[in-house]
Amino acid sequence: MNRPVAAGDRRVITGALTVLLLAILLSYGVVPAVRQWRERAQHIDNARERIAALRGLLEQAPALDSAATHEERLLAGSPRRALHAASPALAANALQALLQDAGEGAGMVVTRVDVSSVLDSTGATGGTLAAYGDIRGVATLLHTLTMGPRVVLPTSLTVQQNSALRGAPDVVQVVVGVKAPVVID
Repeated sequence: MNRPVAAGDRRVITGALTVLLLAILLSYGVVPAVRQWRERAQHIDNARERIAALRGLLEQAPALDSAATHEERLLAGSPRRALHAASPALAANALQALLQDAGEGAGMVVTRVDVSSVLDSTGATGGTLAAYGDIRGVATLLHTLTMGPRVVLPTSLTVQQNSALRGAPDVVQVVVGVKAPVVID
């Protein structure tokens, strides 16, 4: 038995269906469209900001080139520079070669060069040079390290007579700990 639907019930059902259809339309149509519109507007604003920044850089290109050239001249004229390398391992290799050359250039007999390939929190690598020679060689070595073309900071120094060479009283054993700032290119 189908009972006829009363006019009041029809209005309730029609109202409920209308609300349901409006909710579905809002949830699956209007809200996603508004969200997509806002995202596109944000992308457009970001692109405009990037374009403005690039235009500003283009306008300042001559001044930036001039400043870079000036800084390069200052660096090239600087007597001391940091180590430059593509990686910490290559920086350690460069420091090892620098220590070896400094020791040999000072007339010292280099017995050991240990260098760390790990950069510390300041961006520096460290190492130790052990060698023996006379006191003039030690002075030359320290002068080369502190005043040479690369920034090398002695952090420790131990000088002692070499017990194996007692017959040569002017021969000393030296161990120098160093740090060198590194610029990773």
